[in-house]
Amino acid sequence: MTIAPTHPTALAASVAARREESLEFLSDVVKLETVSGYEDRAARAFTSWFEQRGWPVEQQVLAHTAVGATERGLAEPRMTERANITGWFGPRTGKPVVTVNAHYDVVPVMYEEDWSDAPFGGVRRDGAVFGRGSVDNKGGCVSAMYALQALADAGVELAFDLAVELIAGEETTGLGTIASLEALPERLATIVMEPTDGAVVPANSGVLFFTIEVAGRDVHTSQPWRGEDALAKLVSLYQAVNALGARRAESHRHPLMDHVPTSVPLVIGVLNGGGWRAAVPAHASMSGRIGVLPGESLQEVRDALTAAVSEAAAGDPWLVEHPPTLRWDNDGSIGWELPLENALVSSFTAAQRALGEEPLVRGLTAGCDAGVLRGAGIPAVVFGPGDLSRAHSVDEYVLDDEVERATAVLATTLVELSAAVERGELS
Repeated sequence: MTIAPTHPTALAASVAARREESLEFLSDVVKLETVSGYEDRAARAFTSWFEQRGWPVEQQVLAHTAVGATERGLAEPRMTERANITGWFGPRTGKPVVTVNAHYDVVPVMYEEDWSDAPFGGVRRDGAVFGRGSVDNKGGCVSAMYALQALADAGVELAFDLAVELIAGEETTGLGTIASLEALPERLATIVMEPTDGAVVPANSGVLFFTIEVAGRDVHTSQPWRGEDALAKLVSLYQAVNALGARRAESHRHPLMDHVPTSVPLVIGVLNGGGWRAAVPAHASMSGRIGVLPGESLQEVRDALTAAVSEAAAGDPWLVEHPPTLRWDNDGSIGWELPLENALVSSFTAAQRALGEEPLVRGLTAGCDAGVLRGAGIPAVVFGPGDLSRAHSVDEYVLDDEVERATAVLATTLVELSAAVERGELS
């Protein structure tokens, strides 16, 4: 039977009792260097965890999926070695399916010399687990897994079959979650684990990645007037692109993102120009991202950036004759939202209240795999331990308390969601 949702004591007690066990497991999996393309380094650790509990676990090899044969899949390395891992909360019963999605690939380490500890050391100190992937997203993986453990410890039976999907390739092309829909196309809902600082996220900006390239004419730097400085021309485009970002920050707002300066961040992350200090730069480029508001089409955003670049170039005779190129580096992820009255959202807020917390509901400006699920018509929210600002950063970490809290909230939410399914509020 389902534990009464107003009494989460047993769940919280189980989570607390296994706090040290879960954090040691998190430390262990952070040590496994699952940079995108090498997720297989952690496959044994994750599958063993489910096997030790006698729970079914499956691996979906990416090379054997339909998306693996597409351009998106062909752009990915080592497809035969990499897999999504789906672990079930006990045997499948034929009930409707709810999943918790958590990617286990991580971004590469940059500036290793600036780290206080080895980036993949999984060091535990000061009430935190440190290392690449600790907050993005292995803390989320472990919270999801130990939420299932808490349900088992408390003897919970759910109104749906429940699985944790450990996803490959989220940090690159997002093909892992696309592939997961091939395996489980019919599902009631999916909770996507990402660092949200404990907030439930029913609205999420999408994202498009782009590169702008400018050609100049190189000459010796003793006679720069004979050349055309590609880097200087790129700077003018950089200013125009950032001006577009500032305008969109004012005009494209979402009420659940009022806690941040912009709902649709536009950032240039990479600038390149020239190749030799004694030559006027003949080539320059910049790459970045532009946010997509829920309800806004990807083409609208492409058109806005294209127009900003074209208008800036129109004021430079050289760029009129040698137009800059704008390349889109991904297919784009849509912005999306789920109505606040949806049972998936209300189950989270009920769980937060049951644990003595004020409900925390916010929007998220980072693109994630929830956009794939919402695009497929599946109810989804984002939730997880830790502050997103620590992701992809030097000395990345997640606090021990954040992992415990997220685990308890997630376990309680799943009980609340089960009650909602029994009432016919999610079907």
